[in-house]
Amino acid sequence: MRVLTPRPDFVIVEDYFDASQAAQWLAFLEELGRDPVRGFHHPPVKPNRFHRAPRYPVKKYMCLGLYWNPLDYLYHERLPQTGVAPHEIPAELEILGQKILADFYPWPGFRPQSVLVNFYTTDSSMGLHVDREEEEKAAPVIGLNFGSTCRFFYEDGDGVIRDVKVPGNSVYVFGGSARMMRHGLGSIYAKTLAPGSGPFLKNKERLNLTIRQVRPA
Repeated sequence: MRVLTPRPDFVIVEDYFDASQAAQWLAFLEELGRDPVRGFHHPPVKPNRFHRAPRYPVKKYMCLGLYWNPLDYLYHERLPQTGVAPHEIPAELEILGQKILADFYPWPGFRPQSVLVNFYTTDSSMGLHVDREEEEKAAPVIGLNFGSTCRFFYEDGDGVIRDVKVPGNSVYVFGGSARMMRHGLGSIYAKTLAPGSGPFLKNKERLNLTIRQVRPA
């Protein structure tokens, strides 16, 4: 396990999960993703000046807890297209988020309310953006990365865009002065599949979760 701080209030913990833990989480998420309504899907996103009906820029997507809708950039109690409630956030994931914060970025009172699950392949990425849709803009974002190593772009304290590698089986947290930093996800590196991922993910594939407190406590 190695702890990096690329900028203040942005922490990466490499090799946080061992192979067994990674395999258990991936098996659990794969099972949730099979649900034909609440599981993995590829949602449309809000039209913009480049595309009338662009698609979400990852291979597949799922939410636990509150559903973030790429069509209106808002969080919903139910899936807008079906009226069905998303999967609940499992207690084990809530406990994990609290432990990560306690060990690496203390933040009393954090309440996990939404988990965004994104599946990336060689032809998917996430451009530079700011996580500003949450009403609660002080609480940190907790990220979990399974599978292959990715290139993570981030804005430093001087407004310069830099990048760092985030391996599979790692976690990251950004809050405080980094909470509203621009960030994005680029290349997925070949032959970097982390231990435990093999039964679920292929070379240059990754599954990323972000645990968020959406509304003030």
